[in-house]
Parts: sequence; structure tokens; C-alpha cells
Amino acid sequence: MTIAVSEPEIEVESLQHLIGWFNQNSLELIREYRRLEERAQHLTRELESQHRELEKSLREREEARAYLLSVLESLNAGVLILGRDLQPTFANRRLNELAGEIDAERAGQLLGKTLAARLRRGDRSFLPLECEKMIQGPDGIVRPLHFVVSEVAAGGSRSDYVVIFQDTTTLKRLEAEAARTRRLASLGLMASELAHQVRNPLGGIELYASLLKENAVEDPRRAAEEILAAARRLHATLSRLLCFAAEPSISPDLLPVPLLMKDLLVECVPLFNDPPWSLAFAIQPGLPPIWGDRGLLVQALLNLVVNAKEAMPAGGRVQLKAEMAPFATMNGRIHRAVEIKVIDEGGGIPPENRERIFDPFFTTKKNGTGLGLALTHKIVHAHHGSIEVLSTPGRGSQFNVCLPAAEETRSDAEANPDC
Repeated sequence: MTIAVSEPEIEVESLQHLIGWFNQNSLELIREYRRLEERAQHLTRELESQHRELEKSLREREEARAYLLSVLESLNAGVLILGRDLQPTFANRRLNELAGEIDAERAGQLLGKTLAARLRRGDRSFLPLECEKMIQGPDGIVRPLHFVVSEVAAGGSRSDYVVIFQDTTTLKRLEAEAARTRRLASLGLMASELAHQVRNPLGGIELYASLLKENAVEDPRRAAEEILAAARRLHATLSRLLCFAAEPSISPDLLPVPLLMKDLLVECVPLFNDPPWSLAFAIQPGLPPIWGDRGLLVQALLNLVVNAKEAMPAGGRVQLKAEMAPFATMNGRIHRAVEIKVIDEGGGIPPENRERIFDPFFTTKKNGTGLGLALTHKIVHAHHGSIEVLSTPGRGSQFNVCLPAAEETRSDAEANPDC
């Protein structure tokens, strides 16, 4: 049996089906909207939290920046920051007091033509660099300034240069006063030692001469020998004094460091035949040569080795190290320095003697002359080098000798000395 369904009934059923589908999808849309609304509220809270964190971070960075600027402004040293093109990006108040307002031209004047040209070419192999020059300030006074140029990474592949300037006027004055005081003390010590060295032979000469005059000596030959021996001692004392007083006669030549150390080793071999003492050499590969007098430099370093051995009467090891000095220096031409270290394992140098060890005739040894270290100091400075001593009582001493390396380029040699 077939049941007939009328068209209105079909339409009503379809409409009911559509209404049900619509209601179901409406509920889904409402639920999805609520989920989106909750997600939006969550994201809003996260954004607000991140915004607060960002504001806090920016505030902390600004406070750190302000603190750093305050520190830089409070320094007694001048600070100059330069970009890769040597354009100044910061100069503190102290630098303005020392050198006036800083622009690109003034920054170039402070660095000097030689240094500025090297930096503009991108040559940074010599950094960090130490330099000293006279600078006229805004008040018209010319002051000695010591400055150090270093490279500072500024993020990514970018880097800047920072230059620290220090007014050394007071330091120079104090150094001059200290040097004058030491010089006067050295002269007094030298006069006292010389008087002692001369008085004893003169006493012997006077005694034996008077005995000869009075015919009170049985063996005139012996008296004559004693007089000659006293005269020789006088001659030796005066020769040592003249040797120290005379300026070293330097015949400089291009001198490879390994050759210098080889000559020194030959001179040291007889000193270390005894088992209690040993000698160790260490030479950094690839050291540039130096300009120097081969014989004088060997003598200067040998004096340090002898001094190191005598500091260890019971035996020990003396180390000699040759390496590049960490800083470059500049005196018209930029150059690195080769540093030669002589290290012992002795008892060290008392602090009260450390400032006097290079004074002539100063010695704590029973049979020492007090001229070995003084002569070494003189030879090193005649080569435009420097020597310093580091010592800890009970743990030995270390003498560092810095000698300019011969590694100038043609452009450096042709540059006008302006630093």
C-alpha cells in the first residue's frame, strides 16, 4: 500500500531539518566564539605581561645607560669612543676639559696622523696601543697625556674604538722628584762606596811607602808588590766606575731574537755546569727581529741570568722566555715590543730594596759590586726599551725586558712623527 505525502508536509519537514542544522551550527559558532574570546583574553594578558616586561627591561637598560654615563663622566680620565670611520660618538666631560670640544678633526689631531691613517685602513693588528704626547688644552696649557687605544666589539660584525686619556702632569712631576731623590741618594751611596774602595788601597800604599821611606821593611820587593796590588785595585774600581758613567756605544743591527738567545745560551753554559742549577729557554715562534747591539744586549741579559742564579745559593731553575709584549707603543712610528723574561726561584726581593736595585753600587751581596743591574738598566734604555721587576718574597723574582721590534712598514717610516 502506498502512502502519499503532500508537498506542504515535505516543505515543513525540510524546513525543520534546516532549522535544526542552523541551531546546531549556531551553537558551534557560539562555542567557537567563546573559545576565540578566551584565547584573545589570554593573548591580551600575555601581551600586557610582555609589555610590562619590555617596559621594565627598557627602564633597566636606560638606568644602566644613565649609570654608565654617570660613571664615565665622573672619571678623572678622558674617554673617547670612535666609530670605524673615526667619527666620535662619545666624549666625556674630562676629555673636553683636557682637549676642548671633540669633533672628527680634533679626534684625528689627538690620535696623530700615523695612528689615524692605520686605523682608517682597517689595520688593527697593533691594538691595544699605548702612546704619550703633548696636547694643548682649551686653557692654552700644554699637558703630557698618556692614552691607550683599544678595539671594542659593538655587536655583530660592528666594532668601535675606545681611547682612554690620562693627564700625567702630576705623575711626571712626582717621577722627576723621585728620580732626583734617587739620583742624589745614589750619588751619596756611590761617593761612600767609592771612598771605601779607594781608602783601603790608599792606606796600604801609604803604609808600605812609609816603610820603604824609613827602610823599616826587610823585603822591599814584597812592599813594592803590595803597592802595585793596591794600585791595581784602585785602577779596577775606577774602571768599573767609568764603565758605568760612560754612555754605551751602540752599533745597532737587525737582530733575530733566536740568534740573540743562542748567543746568550753560549755565555750561560759555563754558569750551569753544577747540577743544583738548571736553565730553561722558551722562545715564542714567529717573533719579529729587533734593532740592537748584539754584544751589549747579550751582556745585559747575562747580568740578569747571573743575578738570578746568585739569588738561589742552594740551587734552582732559571727560566728565560721570549714572547711578544701584550701592548704596542708609539713614538712617531707604531711598533710592537719583544718581551724577554728572566725568572728565578730564589727568595725574592724585599719591597724596600725593589726601587733601588738598579742604582749603581747598591748591592746586598757580600762580594757584589752593585754595577751589574745598573749597567743592564742603562743598556736597555739606550735601546729605547724598558725593564721592570716583579718579585714576591719567598717565591722568586721576574725581570721583564721590553725591546722595540723592527716591524715598521714603508708608510710608517715615511710618516711625520706626531706622537
